[in-house]
Amino acid sequence: MPHAFEVFLDPIRNSEVAQVAIIAVVILTISDVCFGCINALLHREFSSSKMREGIAHKSTSFGFILVADVVDGAIIGGLDLGFSAPVLVFACSYLVLMEIASLLETFCKLNPSLADTPLFALFSRGQNDGQR
Repeated sequence: MPHAFEVFLDPIRNSEVAQVAIIAVVILTISDVCFGCINALLHREFSSSKMREGIAHKSTSFGFILVADVVDGAIIGGLDLGFSAPVLVFACSYLVLMEIASLLETFCKLNPSLADTPLFALFSRGQNDGQR
């Protein structure tokens, strides 16, 4: 494969942290979809149009990862974008946090008694502060 293409694989191939981050996003995304379906079925709110919308949103997460990988590859390839941070790992970290928040929200819908636990109280307090 020409070097011009190899450079875009390097941010993933040469970084165990990036590999773990991508796998974490994939596992959490699949978990979020599964628990979201369980919640929708439990509450008799399952809707194919809502499912398509959710899949579109999840797909954009993987597009976000692709863009971050291309940016990192371009930087490795010598393109000066004005920064040199590991964009891919940052993007995956952001997505991991988003998926965790989404899962916690779904868990509270599936088991409302979880909302009274200290961990979930911290989570919901942070959400309420942002809404004020």
